[in-house]
Amino acid sequence: MIVNASSLIATHKTFRALFLASFDAFTPAWMRHAMTVPTQTETMVHNWLGRVGAMKEWVDTKVVDELRGFDYTVKSKDWENTLGVFRKHMEDDLLGLYNPRIADLGQRAKQHPDQLLSGLRTTNGLCYDGQNFYDTDHAEGDSGSQANTISGTGVTAATIRADWFSARKALRKFKDDKGEPFVLNLANQDAVAVIPADLEAVFDEVNNPGPGATFPKTTIHYVIDPRLTDVNDWYTDFVGAPVKPFLYQTRKPINFVSLDNPNTSEIAFDRALYKYGVEGRYVMAYGLWQFSVRITNT
Repeated sequence: MIVNASSLIATHKTFRALFLASFDAFTPAWMRHAMTVPTQTETMVHNWLGRVGAMKEWVDTKVVDELRGFDYTVKSKDWENTLGVFRKHMEDDLLGLYNPRIADLGQRAKQHPDQLLSGLRTTNGLCYDGQNFYDTDHAEGDSGSQANTISGTGVTAATIRADWFSARKALRKFKDDKGEPFVLNLANQDAVAVIPADLEAVFDEVNNPGPGATFPKTTIHYVIDPRLTDVNDWYTDFVGAPVKPFLYQTRKPINFVSLDNPNTSEIAFDRALYKYGVEGRYVMAYGLWQFSVRITNT
């Protein structure tokens, strides 16, 4: 293969097509658990977090509800992943060696927010009310003290089923600053368990009890997060509302880029190396703690 402007353009098109095909074909898990929030600035203040008040009787003048003043600032981050392609491999018609890696580049880029979301769960950082996302004493306005982390009763099929209903009950009982429930309708598919790989067999048993089981079949919608490090702890997210437990703030969407012009690229001239990769500006952050419950087992 002769490496010139035309062949480099063709290589770029081929790699970009491979990247996009892999990127589009992969379905990440985060889209059910996080709400996409575009932004035009590097940082964004999410002071809308909380809850809109309930309807009230209109007597004389309207009563205007104001935001409670939460100052939750989220800053987008820059991300990249870059692959180097040597010119000699182009000249020797060895570009096929790179095709799987370009495809993998697309899949890794698409699932990166999943990785960030897993990190938010395990690190349990501060959310909009200034407390840890999973905590025992969230409170705002007339809500009273509320806990979205509960102690589990074990990791057998029977105890998992009992804890599943405990988590659903907690989601139904969370109140906003006016003392009104956050979750008004909780269909079975609106609650999704997020579990470590170690609990897959138990959750499958709950959904498919064996002969002679003493409890009825209960379908639990669940996803497996292989990044969860505690083998006994799991989570239940309410995903049946426009607002989600987590926020995916995006300043610049993921994009395929290249540095492959031998006339303007210093590295192409010095090392006969061309670069192809992906970049973006985004971040995963905490949304509504009222829409996620952690179940811990010692």
